[in-house]
Amino acid sequence: MDTYGILAFPAHHSLSPVMHNAGFKALGIKASYDFFEISPEKLDDFFKTVRDKKIKGLSVSGPYKQAVIPFLDSVDIVGKKIGAVNTIYWDKGSLIGTNVDWIGVEKSLLEKTQIENKSVVILGAGGAARSAIYALHKNDAWPITILNRTLSRAKALAEEFNCEYGELDDFESYSPKIVIQATSAGLNRREGVEIVPKELLESNMVIMEMIYNPIETRIVRDAREVGATVITGERMLLHQGVAAFELWTSQKAPFSIMEEAINKNLR
Repeated sequence: MDTYGILAFPAHHSLSPVMHNAGFKALGIKASYDFFEISPEKLDDFFKTVRDKKIKGLSVSGPYKQAVIPFLDSVDIVGKKIGAVNTIYWDKGSLIGTNVDWIGVEKSLLEKTQIENKSVVILGAGGAARSAIYALHKNDAWPITILNRTLSRAKALAEEFNCEYGELDDFESYSPKIVIQATSAGLNRREGVEIVPKELLESNMVIMEMIYNPIETRIVRDAREVGATVITGERMLLHQGVAAFELWTSQKAPFSIMEEAINKNLR
């Protein structure tokens, strides 16, 4: 039986196992998708296990989307452009990193809105923000502004991707059509910090949350209350998961079955 899994720290909040295992079962693939909750000091030993070919593929989540890169044989062009890896696979004996998070962002947005020529504010400047920016550039969104609590991180990312930048408190200076919440605020059911004051959210905005645990974060709740269009985090999980599944198996993913598996386990 082939083994896949999610590499993260922590990892057990993830719904990736229920999603992928449902997909494997539906297609009769003899494989399992497990949690690999690996602490930073054990990362080197973990990749020795991976290289023994005991693990066929990995999803990568926080805090490892950049930290895994030195352990790989190469990173494909998409992973290099984004500067972060969220999916690892084998190709002709080499361990390759790529990023399919951007597909999750793109498809989730396109379910609800056009992207081309839309103004966007991204909250956060980490790995999740990187994949969002890549998806937005591919779909000709403009202008794209990165707002972050630490201005220097927003500035560095903006200069790398040719975006505008500012601090989170600058949100009121913008009137974006799309807002993407890419910070970790509210993750793992922590009480969400008010990243953007509710009174600054408008009904004509599309608010995309990248966190799905909990499904109802502070900004999601506030966005619903003002009548904005809301995209919750499980949509991104699903779409990027389908892309990774198809990369690993070379088969068409059972989309509706994987979707149902996620929805049954949302909290």
